[in-house]
Amino acid sequence: MSFFIILLSAHLQAVLVPAWFAYRIKQKQTNLSPILPSGGISLLQIGFTCFSIAALAEMLDHTETGWIYINRLSLWNGLFYAGLAGGLAFLTAAVTDNKRLHTLLVVIVVAGIAGYLCFGKEITIVLQSIITLLFLTQWWKHFHDPLLWIYPVCGVVLTTIFGGLLSSTGDQIWHVFIGPAGSISLITLWIIMLRARKPKEPLLNKTTDR
Repeated sequence: MSFFIILLSAHLQAVLVPAWFAYRIKQKQTNLSPILPSGGISLLQIGFTCFSIAALAEMLDHTETGWIYINRLSLWNGLFYAGLAGGLAFLTAAVTDNKRLHTLLVVIVVAGIAGYLCFGKEITIVLQSIITLLFLTQWWKHFHDPLLWIYPVCGVVLTTIFGGLLSSTGDQIWHVFIGPAGSISLITLWIIMLRARKPKEPLLNKTTDR
């Protein structure tokens, strides 16, 4: 029973952390608007909401398997992957005005959903990896903050390692660490935004009257 409570808490925090950020973004609009392109605030809110939906879908999927991780295809599992891809896509779009990139992100997310339905999660994971690379590229280009590299370490490497150990050993203890590792990566993004500075405007040549 105690382990179930820990496992449930690990999943519940993964729902609440991004939901809290989606709520706080509107309150921090005055600080965040100057460092983001037009529409960036709304895109950030949608992105963090997608992460929260993904975590909730994973929880609901576990209720159908007695909270034992099973590598399977299901409606909730598909929504989990769609939420992750959508979250990354919206967070990527939030920091760039490149409309072609926005379109590409939509195409990749839709292709990932269609790929899951037609071929399984493998193609979806590949496409999600592409979105992750685009995300890291755009956030580095926009913020130039070394903290960004905590995201792939916690949100990609550690979650993949824990997930692999969970699948290979069947030991549910690894299940506890996946959600918190993902939350750390999102907390890092929040810190990056809070400590970002407004881009400097180009200096103009001024003439003085004598």
